Amino acid sequence: MSSSAPSRLPGPTAWAVLVFLGLTTATWWPHTDLGDSQLYQVVSRHMVEDDSWLALRYLPDVHPRFFEHLPFGFWPFALVIRLFGEPALRPLCAAFSLGTLLLTGLVARRAAGTWAGVTAMLVLAFPDGFFIRGGHPFLEPLLLLLATASAVPPLLGVPRARDWLVCGVLAAGACAVKGPFGLLPFAGATVARALVERSWKVLVIGTLVGLASTVPTVLFLVTHADWWEGYVRHQVLASAAGERTDGQRSWYIPFRTVVSRFWPGLPLLAAGGVLALGRPARAFRSLLPEGTRDAAGVRRSARVLLLASLFILTALCIPGRKVWNHSLVAFPLLAMLVGVGVGPWLEARLSSPERARRARLGLAALALAVLGASAAGAGRLLFPRPCPAASEVLAPALADVPPGASVLVVSPRAEWTTVAAFAVERRWSPWRLTELGTGLAPGGPSEARVAFVADGAPVSDPAWREVGRDGRWRLLRRP
Repeated sequence: MSSSAPSRLPGPTAWAVLVFLGLTTATWWPHTDLGDSQLYQVVSRHMVEDDSWLALRYLPDVHPRFFEHLPFGFWPFALVIRLFGEPALRPLCAAFSLGTLLLTGLVARRAAGTWAGVTAMLVLAFPDGFFIRGGHPFLEPLLLLLATASAVPPLLGVPRARDWLVCGVLAAGACAVKGPFGLLPFAGATVARALVERSWKVLVIGTLVGLASTVPTVLFLVTHADWWEGYVRHQVLASAAGERTDGQRSWYIPFRTVVSRFWPGLPLLAAGGVLALGRPARAFRSLLPEGTRDAAGVRRSARVLLLASLFILTALCIPGRKVWNHSLVAFPLLAMLVGVGVGPWLEARLSSPERARRARLGLAALALAVLGASAAGAGRLLFPRPCPAASEVLAPALADVPPGASVLVVSPRAEWTTVAAFAVERRWSPWRLTELGTGLAPGGPSEARVAFVADGAPVSDPAWREVGRDGRWRLLRRP
């Protein structure tokens, strides 16, 4: 009986999927203030309300015309809101991220065996940048799915004509979601494959396919003057030149992001590097035991993945303005590199049925532990104190503030996360001020009867009366 029981258990890939689902759903139950995802949810909500697919807006006080990203990445969000409502956004994004996870496991498994695929999936599932953003309405879930899929054919071998066509379509979709960042995985995989195969043909065809994949986005931009001005000039070119004040300027930010966020897979990248370089010899022999199936192919895959990952991270160092989450496009390829690096060693160690059974049981225990922790609310440990909109202390004083009401956010800081939380959770119209005084601007600020004032922000208008406090925020109201 004992020998037949494990055969009825799900395979190791299924347990890796459950680990990811447990991690990402753990972020659904607690209150979360994730800033950009809330901003994107409000933008998508307004697309549905305005019945507009191209004219995007956020708030009257912040991005009344939204050009920070191309509109196409918001289309799935708007469509799902129209069909199922805003609660369906998180499952949609989790499905996109699950697709990326499965593609990552597919490449590693074909290159170096089943346990390479499982390892790659686990390594990608655990970084917080992937499982947190992967289950919320960020642009990364769809971006990573399309960008990673576009890189799969050159990662697996020399693409055929049909493969190049598929790559071009997927890369065009990734480019439409997030501009040039969407092209990096395909470009990195193509350059790496061309170098490993020493093939000018691969490089030339890949370059032509990459250029062709930009055509739909470029045609849209040149035929829409407002998007050319708002997105190309004030977003893409300004970021490339480092003229924007948000983000960071240091050239090494992409590599620092990997070092700080690609855990627990970071130390295991050394295994992929050893297989790719063939040194040191002793470690190489341990990681690629005698009898490894298609050992030459495994080494070739490790080289391609190492070169492609370095290409992506190096390209991300070029823009003058850098944001850490841009480096996430490299995470699936880095996870593949880890899987290929340790896969042959794991295949050899788990070649006996008994060891393989124990490994599957260990994976099952891990998955069930993660799912149990998620159901128990462990996700709340990942997030800081919630914004004042979710405050139980201030709730009685805010009960009569209706959706659509103008609310003041008074602080010496920008308070982007608080503003986004007010907009998405309460459907208020927040207005930012640095001082609460007389003579407020006409329109929203002058109509507001509620103000959240951060510690250190001056209040000079005696008409405002404090009615509550929670943490660093005071709640003020006026007649």
